[in-house]
Amino acid sequence: MNCSEDRICRVVAETLGVPIERVNEDSGVSTIENWDSLAHLNMIMAIEKEFEISLTPEEAMQILSVRLIRLTLEEHGVISSK
Repeated sequence: MNCSEDRICRVVAETLGVPIERVNEDSGVSTIENWDSLAHLNMIMAIEKEFEISLTPEEAMQILSVRLIRLTLEEHGVISSK
């Protein structure tokens, strides 16, 4: 997957203040230093705004990687699986 054209990767990169080239499906809390608890909350809000959804607190706590964000958005039906 080319993350540079992907909305999820764009939101993650912009929210965390990292180049989009550093963001891929495997990016997450353990691979992006800027991904701390405050950045995570900001990213959750950005994802909810971008995709016009509301995540449950449980979902918000569990999406700790780009892959998990994608799976959660697929479950909400706002993106299709690739």
